Amino acid sequence: MKTHMITKSSCLGMGLLLLTACTTTKVLDEWRNTDVTGTRFGHLAVVALFKQDQTRRMFEDEFAWQISNQGQMVTRSYNLVPSLNESTTGRIATIAKAVGTDGVLVIRMVNSKQPAKTADDNSSPVPMNLSGFLQHSWKDNYDPPDQVTNAVMNVESRLFDVKNEKLVWSLATESKNQFGLKWEINLLAKRVLDKLKDATRTK
Repeated sequence: MKTHMITKSSCLGMGLLLLTACTTTKVLDEWRNTDVTGTRFGHLAVVALFKQDQTRRMFEDEFAWQISNQGQMVTRSYNLVPSLNESTTGRIATIAKAVGTDGVLVIRMVNSKQPAKTADDNSSPVPMNLSGFLQHSWKDNYDPPDQVTNAVMNVESRLFDVKNEKLVWSLATESKNQFGLKWEINLLAKRVLDKLKDATRTK
């Protein structure tokens, strides 16, 4: 019995390692605001800009769970603004500040047919202002494919400082929906948050 349990556990562990190793999520581009290097964010709000409520909750729940496991406070935006639309997205920045968050992490999917942008000159993605970005992005956002195998998902993640609404960091990633959307979000969140941790580490 004990041997069977050990074997089962070993197989499960190997399966998880294999799954992680096989992820196709890759970093396309990263930008950092060098003026705010070392800024600490102890309480993040997670905003997933998706039109489908279920998809939004899946992204925000997974990112929030992994952020909390890193020891940070986290607030899901759907608890602040239950329904996202063109008019309510602009309120997120004000509400996030009111509840005490110091950073807002925005996740959205961009058109997979658009070429990846580079930041060789270290210029910032636009627009910089958090409220403006949320309203602008809502008009041009995409929901990820749910059941389509190997569908490409280009995801953009941006961290804003709530106090001044300035962009602190951005990351562009590309994934293939190989294991189902739930698993892909899990692997995506791990990749994004690992990069974010490095970018915001106090020097």
